[in-house]
Amino acid sequence: MFVPKHPFSEYCSFSRRERIGIACLAGLIILIRCIPYTLNYYFPAADRTDTTGFHDTALQLEKIMRDSAEVRAHRYKKHYPRFSPRPEWRKDSFRRYERPSRERRKFLLDVNTADTLQWDRLPGIGTVLARRIVKFRERLGGFHTVEQVGETYGLADSVFKKIQPLLQLGDVSLRKIDLNDTDEKSLADHPYIRTKLARVIIRYRNNHGPFRQVEALRDVALVDDSIYRKIEKYLLVK
Repeated sequence: MFVPKHPFSEYCSFSRRERIGIACLAGLIILIRCIPYTLNYYFPAADRTDTTGFHDTALQLEKIMRDSAEVRAHRYKKHYPRFSPRPEWRKDSFRRYERPSRERRKFLLDVNTADTLQWDRLPGIGTVLARRIVKFRERLGGFHTVEQVGETYGLADSVFKKIQPLLQLGDVSLRKIDLNDTDEKSLADHPYIRTKLARVIIRYRNNHGPFRQVEALRDVALVDDSIYRKIEKYLLVK
């Protein structure tokens, strides 16, 4: 085993290049440590604990806002001395252009002369129902009671009860069918008669001769009292 004669000197000695490197590194460390002190000496930092300037600015801003509020209050008091929440001219204009009450907006509609546009104005009646009502009226030959409007296909009872106070019956001029001068097809087109009853009525006329009066329909099969009361208004005998 090899043992050096001078172990301390062998491990603690440096070469010339190593000594130059160590010296440069030590100098760089000292320079870095001195930079903050040098900057503080030439460029002293402001005292951050001094809030005098901030408080002065805050007091000035508060004064400006208070003065502005006082000016607005003075102007409002000058123009509106009563300090009313709404200026008088606005109240007057609101009353002048006030929407009419619900009672004033109501209108009465003649069930026999109203067109689809007028029916469409009623609550719950759209374009489709308006057309159905007018078409049903034309097939009937006119309404002789307001309640007949409720028989329109697709018209709910709740909607009819809602619009019934808005309906009126004007001059009634029903289109009537002559029992002795009509065929089965024309008679069947009426909503209250339909095909089966029309066939029975025409067969009865062919077998018993022309009708002498409308009440003779009571002798026809399928014509009970309720059906007769519905159709008698739309029939005549010449």
